[in-house]
Amino acid sequence: MATAEADHRHCKVCGRVCDPEEMTCSPKCATERARVARVRRNYLYLIYGTAALLLLLLVTPYVARA
Repeated sequence: MATAEADHRHCKVCGRVCDPEEMTCSPKCATERARVARVRRNYLYLIYGTAALLLLLLVTPYVARA
């Protein structure tokens, strides 16, 4: 039995009820969601870059001897 309550979703940022087609309830929450996604992506790039640098520093002495 479908009711009006079942035809909604919650905002991914603040948790308020919004339309089923929308991920956020307002432009303010959409901006905040984009900002958080950008920060997470930048942290991921930092982690990958650090791992690549450490790998390069660990391998370089062995390659230089050969």
